[in-house]
Order: sequence, then C-alpha cells, then structure tokens
Amino acid sequence: MSTSTKINYLVAAAFVIGSASAQNQSAPNVSQVLMYSTVTTTNVGAQFSQSSLFTPDASGSIPHALFGIYTERAASGAINTPGTYQPASPTALNSAVSSAIGVALSLIPVASPASAVIRKTDPATGLEVGADSTLGPILTERAETIGKRKWFLGISHQDFHFTSINGQSLNGLSILYQGGDSSTITPANGKNTTQPATFNLGLDVRLSQDLAFVTYGATDRVDISVGIPMVHSAVAATAYNALVFTGDGLGGGGPQAGSNCWCMNTLSPGTFQTTQALIGQSAMAKSGIGDLLVRVKGAVVDRSQAVVSVGTDLRFATGDAGNFLGTGTTTIKPFLAVSLYSKPSSSGVVFSPHFNIGWQFSGKSELGGTLNGTPQTVTMGGETVPYIGAPMIVTKDYLPDVFQWSVGTEFALGHRNTVVVDILGNQVGWIHGAQTVREASAPGFSPIAPYASATASGLVGVTGRTSFGQYSGSFGYKVKVASNLVATFNALVRLDNNGLTARFVPLYGLSYTF
Repeated sequence: MSTSTKINYLVAAAFVIGSASAQNQSAPNVSQVLMYSTVTTTNVGAQFSQSSLFTPDASGSIPHALFGIYTERAASGAINTPGTYQPASPTALNSAVSSAIGVALSLIPVASPASAVIRKTDPATGLEVGADSTLGPILTERAETIGKRKWFLGISHQDFHFTSINGQSLNGLSILYQGGDSSTITPANGKNTTQPATFNLGLDVRLSQDLAFVTYGATDRVDISVGIPMVHSAVAATAYNALVFTGDGLGGGGPQAGSNCWCMNTLSPGTFQTTQALIGQSAMAKSGIGDLLVRVKGAVVDRSQAVVSVGTDLRFATGDAGNFLGTGTTTIKPFLAVSLYSKPSSSGVVFSPHFNIGWQFSGKSELGGTLNGTPQTVTMGGETVPYIGAPMIVTKDYLPDVFQWSVGTEFALGHRNTVVVDILGNQVGWIHGAQTVREASAPGFSPIAPYASATASGLVGVTGRTSFGQYSGSFGYKVKVASNLVATFNALVRLDNNGLTARFVPLYGLSYTF
C-alpha cells in the first residue's frame, strides 16, 4: 500500500524506561529488538465521548500489532467503523539502523596481526637478528612480514557503545511521520491528506569483541593470518510518547475548517486517540563466534628503511547475523600497506610513518536488506480490522562497500616502548550505497490546547541509498614486557557524527612471537 512506504519509523528505543504499563515484547533475535519495541496491543473502542455520534461499532484489541498510524479510507459517515481504516507499516528507518549496525560490524578495526617483534636471518652470518626498529602500529597493518617459519599469537579486547546516529542521541530520538497521504474524508476546505505524527525512541546498542590471532610466516616475504573473534551484542529498546498533529478534533468552521479533524489519522482505528505515552519495549543480548578473518600478505619491497606489501582480507559468515554476531555475508578487502623508517636519533628515537589503503566489498545480507511486519486481520464486532504485526519478514540486500585508508606514525623510544598515532577513514557506499536517516519537519496542528499551528520534526528514512565518510583518531602505546611478549593499549576516538557512532573505544591486548 502507498501509505506503508511513506511512514518511516526508526524502531529503536531507550534502554529501560521503567513502567509497569509498558509492554515487554520478546524478540526472536537481537536484530529484531528494534522492531519489537513497537509491537503493541492496539485498543479499539470509544475514546472520545462528546457525542453519541462518536461510538464505534466494534471494540476490543488488535493483537501483536506494530505501532502505526491508521488512516481513514471511507466516507466521513463511517469514521467510527474500525474496518474502514488502513494501517501503515514502520520499516524504512528500522532497516537503516540494522544496516548501520551491520556496517559497524564489518568495519570493527582489529589489532594488527603483524608481529611487534620481528627477527630475520643475517645472510652474511646466518645468525638471527632483530629487524624491528619499532614495535609496529596497532590498528594499521604493518608492511613487514614476520619471517619464514615464525609464529605470532595475539589476543585483544574491544568495547563499542554506540550512542548516536547521524549526530542524534540514541537515548531520545524523535521519529517523524510527515503525513500527506490520501484520505477519503473531504473537509470543507478541500484538504484530504493525513497530518504528521511523531514518537520518541531510546536505544542502547553495545558490541564487544575478543579476538585471537595466529600468524605464520610461510616465507620471508609471505604471512598467513587467521583471526577468530568472540562477539557479545546487546540491544535494549523502548518506544514512547506518540503524538498525532491533527488539531482540536472538531473539524468545524473557521480558517482550519475540517483540516484539524482527529478522525483522518489516529493511533487506533475508529477512535480519536492522538497520544500514547508508552508503546512497548524489548531487550536481548547474545554471545558467540563472530566472522572468521583470514589475511594473506606479501612484501613486494623489503628494504631497511622502506617496506611495501599487498594483501587480502577475507571474512567468512561464521557469525550469526540475526544476533549481530556477524555480517551474514562474505567480505573481501584487498589492501596495500607501506611502512617507512628513519635512522635512529642520538637518543635512540625512531620515527616510522605508515600508510594503508583498501576497499572492502560485501555480499547480500539480512543486515543490508529490510525488515517488514506481516499483514494480518482481526475480526471484532463483525468488522474486519487490518493490521501489520509479528512475525517479521527479512529480505536481503548488499551491505555497503567501504573504501578504507589510514595514515599515521610510530615513535619508538628505544626497543621497548612505542607510541602510535593514526587517522583512520572510511568512505561508506560508493558503489553499493548505505541506508541512512535524516532530519525533517512538517507543518501540523497541535492536538493539545490551545490547538495552535505547530511544526513536527524528527528523523525520516532517506529515499534510495547514499554514501558518507567516517573518520577516527587512534592513540596507542606498545611496551615489550619481557622477551618477545608485548602489551598493547589503544583508544579509538570518532571525529564525526556520520552513521552509527561509538565515540570512544578502548582496546587492550597481548602478543607473543616465537
């Protein structure tokens, strides 16, 4: 139906709005928590009793309905007949948020599997010598290879707490239905389109990742790495404070004649309910294996002060995408890594700039598609009332491609300490665009006395797909604890507000080379 494509609900919500009257809906998996926070039992019955004319000829509840605006589709003489209302499906913004989480999963930077301690054989003496001037970068791939028949073991931990989307705090989003859909009610001034509506959402999204990396030096110039992540995802959501901007409900004379009628679009069919304090809430958390990462890297230039390597990352869909443990599709990223080294200063300081560039491509995934409710009907008092509710229907589409780059430097303070500074960039959706949201507004008429003209504002879904950039600063420290054992500490700081944002991400880890 045309109305379904125009009502955009970001189905997300605040981590806990404590109220005994809020409905707790159990979602089948973490990725559907957002949608299930707007699953509610819609009451149908007399809500406005100024006159006996406003008594519906049906009453009861619509079970497991997605919260939505009901639009009157019959002549005005049947405005109190619930069966003449059509519901709209809240899908577009929810899909944009799910896709944003899928992109975030595919872009989680991992501690470099290149060894901090590199040892090679001196061709003149046949003896093993240290080849490392620094302990290497952290989130940028080191161009050097580990050395033939050498092994590297590493573990790292990261915590992501996403707090905003496109600069809007997830703890109190305002979601806008812009109105403008046709109704068969014809008011005195000739207007017959629905009015805008808003509701608020709060959302708490957290991901943590424990990654174990193993790297083996197949030759002096080729490394093979395998990363096995354990991911924990948690989402909690509450939908609340729904409001339809349709005026005083009288539909009488004056300059607003007819256009301020509550009956044109309501929160419940056949009633004049224009506000709803609490809609529903849902929460779920899951832990499990994430997407397996395999990296192959080969040095094409290997000199004492300059190393250039090319490689490819492959991520396999071993994580459960429905629970935000993986992306649900295979991704491939060819990349180029460059490391440069200055000669040690008199105090033993080495300056080592480095640079990475790569392009990640993903297949089709449920996190790149859409999430829709199921059209259903319920019979009450002889009236057939349509609604959209559970279960949800998931479609698949491409996750956005991502052009990635990073540039930075290491400062080696002797052979035991290295400070690392990086700038990391992602250009999301150059080829396969990303679903996203934007701020919008629409003129309406306040349903709260004194019933003045008002402007409704909030987030709406963007038509089609788009591209946007993301930028972060990375600040880290590596220390050789003992022998070839190295400890890593890092802080990743987002520098922009595009897409889903975790402002500060700590990382810590250990690695050992033998």
